[in-house]
Amino acid sequence: MDLTMILTIIGAILVLIGVIYNVFSLFEKSKPKVEYIVLLAILVAIAVVGRLVGMSIPGFQFASFIIIMVGIVYGGETGFLVGILTALVSDLFLGLGYWTFFQMIAWGLMGYTSGLFSEKLDNIYLRVIFGFVWGFIYGFITDFAMFPFMSAVNISSLVALYIAAIPLDLVHGIINAVLLAIVYKWFKNIFERNKLKFLNSVEE
Repeated sequence: MDLTMILTIIGAILVLIGVIYNVFSLFEKSKPKVEYIVLLAILVAIAVVGRLVGMSIPGFQFASFIIIMVGIVYGGETGFLVGILTALVSDLFLGLGYWTFFQMIAWGLMGYTSGLFSEKLDNIYLRVIFGFVWGFIYGFITDFAMFPFMSAVNISSLVALYIAAIPLDLVHGIINAVLLAIVYKWFKNIFERNKLKFLNSVEE
């Protein structure tokens, strides 16, 4: 393992520490109610099941669609939390490792940006493009986990790595786009009803 790989792993660990710190800071400042924590657990469970169901198909990530929908309906902070917890919890079943750090970062950012652009994502064309592009962004971030397995980390090896990942990222992006085009309104209505059920009394 050369210096570049070691620095990559150290960087990933530092980022994870930063993410965990910010998550706990968020909870400390907002002091979430029990209803919110229960809702958060349910959303994470749905996303985790979505990931496990799609494991048999290379590149299929139903979890990404759920995380995007969470961000749109519940906001960027909740989308971020569901994203990082989905990676952490699902890897308890699939195998935890330093790659989990990158999955947490990728899905956390996916959920956060979904909330950030939630109003614009009501437009079907923007929504489809958003989901498709995130299939590749997710792959770009998580492919960093392959560095320790590479004999050498240089421009040529990185280009080869990302080219090899294109088919999986393409499937991921297409699945996101198709789901966001076809079942967006259905899931949005379900999530909004549960938002009122769990959070309406808290807001009051």
